[in-house]
Amino acid sequence: MKRLIVIFAFLTVVLGRVNTAFAQETVCTTVYGGGVVCGVKAPEHKPVETGIEDYPLLVAAGLLGTGFLFYRLSKKFAL
Repeated sequence: MKRLIVIFAFLTVVLGRVNTAFAQETVCTTVYGGGVVCGVKAPEHKPVETGIEDYPLLVAAGLLGTGFLFYRLSKKFAL
């Protein structure tokens, strides 16, 4: 059982998504009659597909695998 917990924890860490940090870009513009104004350019916001519903095959495989595992454990430890 310990091995199963370790494997589940490992897969959770490996399959988890990692957020990446991007470097900020500095944008400088010249104002008429004034100096140069510099600021940080905001990153573009793009919709990101997230959620488990994007991977139905993975969900199905996980449910089938879990069901099979429970079936085997119930046969192995039957009273």
